[in-house]
Amino acid sequence: MEFTVYCHEIISGSDMGMHFSATLEQSKAEVGEYREALRQIDPTGDPLGTLGIYELVLQMPDVAMMIDVLNSPESLLNTCLISRKLVAFTVD
Repeated sequence: MEFTVYCHEIISGSDMGMHFSATLEQSKAEVGEYREALRQIDPTGDPLGTLGIYELVLQMPDVAMMIDVLNSPESLLNTCLISRKLVAFTVD
């Protein structure tokens, strides 16, 4: 079974710490909230730069996939990923 999720970068240009959402609209709202919270914490801080929002199509793992993940350093996300495309971005 395939399903689609959306995620935004936490650090510009990095897959580390991606935040996932059920819809594109929710992801856009959450990246806005993230930027606003960081501005409140450090109003004079460096800009975050461009944060990408991606559409990910994933497949549900079966038992064999889960065993592979458990026996390797590969992440569940990479194992289940079918496609990834940039669908939006935000800029400071």
